[in-house]
Amino acid sequence: MKVTIKVKHLILSAAVFLLLVSGSLVALSRQSLPSQNTDQAVGSSLSKQEVFKRIRESEDEQKWTYIRNYLIGREGAELTNSYDIYVGPGTSEWSSVTDEGQGQLPPITLKEKFPYLEAYVESGPADFHLAGAALLLSYYYEGAGQWKKTIELLERTEERLPASQLYAAQKVKIRMAEVAGNHGDMDIFRQISADLSRELKQNPDTRIVEKFSWLQTRYLGGNENIQQYLKALKKWEGSPVDGSGKQPTVILEQPPLLKQGLQKLADSRADRLPEVSGTLKRSDGSPVAYAGVYLRTKDSVQGSLQSDEPYQTMTNGKGEYTIKGVLPGSYQLYLGLELDQISGWTWPAESNEWIRVGLQDVTRDAVLQPLLELDFPVNQTTVREDRITFAWEPVPRAAYYDIYLGVQIHSGSFSQPVKTKVDTTRTTIKTEELYHLLSGISSYSDQDGKMVTDPLSLLGFSNPENRFFWTVNAYDKGGHLLTRSDGYRVGNDKIGNLPFFYLKERELTQADRTLLAGNLDQAMKQYEQAYKDDPADTHSLHMLIVMIDAQISEHRSNGSDSFNRENAEKQQETYLKEMVLLHPTSGYLSRLTDYYYKKKDWQAYNAYFKLYEKVAAGDSWDVDLSTHAMAMMRQGKLKEAEALLIQSMEDDPSHRRVGQYLSLVLYRECSFKTAKQLAGSYPNLASNESNDWERMVESMEEEAASNADYDKAIHKYLGWYLQDQQELLDAWLRKRDPSYLALRAFIQALQNSE
Repeated sequence: MKVTIKVKHLILSAAVFLLLVSGSLVALSRQSLPSQNTDQAVGSSLSKQEVFKRIRESEDEQKWTYIRNYLIGREGAELTNSYDIYVGPGTSEWSSVTDEGQGQLPPITLKEKFPYLEAYVESGPADFHLAGAALLLSYYYEGAGQWKKTIELLERTEERLPASQLYAAQKVKIRMAEVAGNHGDMDIFRQISADLSRELKQNPDTRIVEKFSWLQTRYLGGNENIQQYLKALKKWEGSPVDGSGKQPTVILEQPPLLKQGLQKLADSRADRLPEVSGTLKRSDGSPVAYAGVYLRTKDSVQGSLQSDEPYQTMTNGKGEYTIKGVLPGSYQLYLGLELDQISGWTWPAESNEWIRVGLQDVTRDAVLQPLLELDFPVNQTTVREDRITFAWEPVPRAAYYDIYLGVQIHSGSFSQPVKTKVDTTRTTIKTEELYHLLSGISSYSDQDGKMVTDPLSLLGFSNPENRFFWTVNAYDKGGHLLTRSDGYRVGNDKIGNLPFFYLKERELTQADRTLLAGNLDQAMKQYEQAYKDDPADTHSLHMLIVMIDAQISEHRSNGSDSFNRENAEKQQETYLKEMVLLHPTSGYLSRLTDYYYKKKDWQAYNAYFKLYEKVAAGDSWDVDLSTHAMAMMRQGKLKEAEALLIQSMEDDPSHRRVGQYLSLVLYRECSFKTAKQLAGSYPNLASNESNDWERMVESMEEEAASNADYDKAIHKYLGWYLQDQQELLDAWLRKRDPSYLALRAFIQALQNSE
């Protein structure tokens, strides 16, 4: 089982608390993990030493069972499930492997497992677990420089596997071909490719097909082969082709990002694919050996690691890794670590960190840093004053700190930034400001499958009966994350101060108690009455705003004929306008600007955005810069919009509105050369989009070559898009003019990416 935690936080005491922050709702999971005796399995009386003793003293059949249960696990031995923890930019995933009836397995390092896995590969049952053990060992051998031994191991494994284990055997073959390709033995690589091609034609398995597709592209030596592969791909896409053993074979539908990378490689006339390499170590210089390393594409980073990840390897004894044959594109680096390797440390990688792979080799090291230590409030302390002071230990080279505050709810936890760019190691915040923070809405499914709003998420930081937690991130003067306070801590010497506290400055109102009892409709009426009785009651007004959020969320999930969303949003608008008169915050004002943006009420948008700028001065913006650029664009203020988008391209590494930026550039000067350069400099890394803007600009350039009026068409039709003349634009798009298919595709992509 894996628990994926998006964004940040992890604290371990007697159990492992997964606490994450980001302004969005995330899961808080309590894993039954040891803190003092890491040799002991929780929920089981077995220690690590007793596990090894059982294996050594058992007869063969029972011995293999113990190895499967205690060292491999029910999911099988894979590089993507054999570590305790998987971390990536802004992501942490705890992998809990359990033995049925025994509870959680005791932590056993891969190095300790290897001798037993070797025995299983040589003499154990010829089953699915045999293949997994061999695959795991293959990374260890290859990292140790024993690649020929790796090939021999995999060959023996394939020979032992029966016909009923076709899927396992194909995974072994793919790994064998990968090792051969890594070390230049192209005869073995081509022979295995041909064998797999024939097998997949008869018994196509989508998981194997996709992994094989990525593998084939990694070792296309010479641009002629690259061009041939791409040509065959375009000709035969959708149907398998037999392999001859002389050149790569195209198999079925190729992943979109694979095709994009391959096209860039072909266009560049490059003769080889680059490699990505580096070293994983701690800041004290000690290497992190036998850790998992994964390069992940943007369409996969939102989910858990999968066994068929195209680029995965293991660090060697010196912490070094190399991944060969990487297609041009953007990737995120992920790590697989054992608990002892990361306890007390963190990898300070943020969610917007990407590795840009072009035509040259890339070096990317990963350095673990000591966790930041918190001073106050900690260890369940209670704060009753109207101000709360947060204090922490200084971090070398830190220019400023961001503070996040979180709250536990029924379905997990949520947290959000409460103070940013603090240039000292302590800051004081009025508790009233915490009460006015706007958070997300959390829901859970009841026994009938109906989504029910979690009242704890609505009351947020105004609940004196709930427990809060806080975390700190440290940044250098360039804005790069240095370390954070949240992370994995195991053992008395590493736990330190726990980031939990209670805030009891206010008391619950009757409406609050009704809400916590689960009666949202009655609570809504009570808040309405309280606000009517006291127009200065900002708490009741705040709760009316978030209660409408809850109503909209429940309606979206469950549906209701009696609920009128438009009326609810109109009422919420009224409450927000009244609130900014009583207690203006950037959160309330950003909600108003968002409301008027969607309504295209530009007069109201501009008025509230001006007030928002004043209130939010010096703080991190809640309003997305590129969204404000879109508002300027829709009002015909194209120069202002372009300036904002230029700044957004620098500030937002995902470049999610690079298409709109390109449209402004093309409208202004109709320079395909400039647009292509910008598209290459600012690749779209938004995970929910697959637009290849650079390729689309190239297609328009090709289309323009045979159309003397193309410049005029760009100015006309892009002008309609930029100035929101939707009726004219829709009418033209419906005509499907064959002279402007590429321009039409570009504009449709712009519409879909808003």
